[in-house]
Amino acid sequence: MPERDGTRRRTNRRGFLESIGTTSVAGGLAAILAQRDVVRPVAAQSVDDRSVFAVDGTADPDATFPQSVASGGPTSSGVILWTRVAPDAVVSGEPVGVQVATDDDFEDVVHEGTVPADRLSSAHDYTVKVDLDGALESDRRYYYRFVYDGVATRTGRCRTLPAAGASPDSLSFAVLTCQDYQNGYYGAYRHIAAEDVDFVVHLGDFIYESANGAYTSPTTDIKDGRDIDLPSGAGLAESLADFRSLYRVYKGNEYLQEGLERHTVIHGWDDHEIGNNRYWDDDADAPVLPDKDGGERPETALEITADGIQAWVEYVPARVEFDPSEPELREQLRLWRDLQFGDLVDLTVTDERLYRDGPPCGDARITCTDEEAQGRTMLGREQKRYFEDWVSESDAVWTVWANEVLTMPLTVGDGWYQVELLHDSWDGFQHERWELMQHVADADPRNFVVLTGDLHASLAGYVKSGYGEIEPFETSDRIGVELMTPAVSSVNAADVIDFPGDWADDALGDLAKSENEHLEYVDWHRHGYAVVEFTRDHCTYTVYAVDKDENPENAGRTTLARYRTPDGETALYER
Repeated sequence: MPERDGTRRRTNRRGFLESIGTTSVAGGLAAILAQRDVVRPVAAQSVDDRSVFAVDGTADPDATFPQSVASGGPTSSGVILWTRVAPDAVVSGEPVGVQVATDDDFEDVVHEGTVPADRLSSAHDYTVKVDLDGALESDRRYYYRFVYDGVATRTGRCRTLPAAGASPDSLSFAVLTCQDYQNGYYGAYRHIAAEDVDFVVHLGDFIYESANGAYTSPTTDIKDGRDIDLPSGAGLAESLADFRSLYRVYKGNEYLQEGLERHTVIHGWDDHEIGNNRYWDDDADAPVLPDKDGGERPETALEITADGIQAWVEYVPARVEFDPSEPELREQLRLWRDLQFGDLVDLTVTDERLYRDGPPCGDARITCTDEEAQGRTMLGREQKRYFEDWVSESDAVWTVWANEVLTMPLTVGDGWYQVELLHDSWDGFQHERWELMQHVADADPRNFVVLTGDLHASLAGYVKSGYGEIEPFETSDRIGVELMTPAVSSVNAADVIDFPGDWADDALGDLAKSENEHLEYVDWHRHGYAVVEFTRDHCTYTVYAVDKDENPENAGRTTLARYRTPDGETALYER
């Protein structure tokens, strides 16, 4: 397998953010996006006048940079750095300076440059993205800041990937998902900021598209101080201004900022960045947004989806691609990608929303068989082929899938009376799941690990080559482990049902395990995050609970569970 620089599918492609603003593609979503002036990451220009880096140490960074800083899209030679300047702080003709150093005092600056003043625009909501790919050394931690009109941001910290061919001893991720701003506070981020991890993996639902508490607990009100008013006045985001407003609110939170300042994030997405349970209608060649007013109308759904994507691109420092030469619309936009951490971990991030078919069977559950239908897809044709190639080519110790929705079944009953509980997960795409897992079994990577979000629970269990839907259950083998991180703040079972006494602590999880033998650990009731560490000998999964109802300053952290999977064993050992 040829050496790669930490990311794949870069050959003969222009970066998504560069191409999307300059290429006109006929038809549908691509045309809507191509007609817009979407923010593009730029290489910092050389510095002619060093006065741009003069800093007033008494200035308040929050007044000029209300969303602070963030980093993402790591390669072995760089990252994407992000910030936003407050509109009322903009000075005509003033460039934005960026500095990267090996120390947080910026005495050893290794890279600096400027972003031209004309890149700071209301067309991009005053967001700035600087791509340092090719400017930094591999496997290094750096400090960075932006400087504008004498004011410096708070200092951020970023990290690059190991070089191709490197053999790191260990790698650790904090794994996050589902952070509904209106349903809870961000005490988890205060602890993540203090975590000694290499990277953060965010599996999606970074924002929720709601301002009316649509996805909050039915038993409680919107949390104090979490009221949101969208520019459109709607309850669910409809316009580009709405989506931008949500990102400004979320990224304006001081605890979320602390976490993003300290760690480089590998971003995926899920549904709520645009619309709950979104999918693609092949007949209309358009997305469907079931919860949105008019979300079943192609023109409306296309416009809202384009708005959500544009805001996501502006506010999330992810390294994604756009290829206008592809004839199929949904193959032009590529958020899916993989990253290599030397020969230790090969990580892929998939997109399980833009290409997926609609839900099977409508509202039917008990009599439904469509979820087993051949041809139903979540990944789409090209992404599925990419995934299969990725598995076949991976020769790392750990082959790791950053996956949006649960791959393992979650069912009740047996045989004819078995009911799948989650058609929005891979249970609604059983034939494609079977094909993928058969391919994993045939490719036989050294160790296969799935990192999953979405369900607002923490789970650990066994990935199998089949679960009895397509072939006899008895012929299926364990081929890997799946590790799910709990929600940071979004609704879980404890938010919905007031269980008596201590029943909620164990009984619901025990019930799920008794009905699904592939599950080793289940907790439905606690919020928080997970840390997954890989060494050459084992993978360790640790779940931390952080109370989302508590003031973040007082929200303590407790260890819920810790499991270890040894190299070469498809097993979960409680520690």
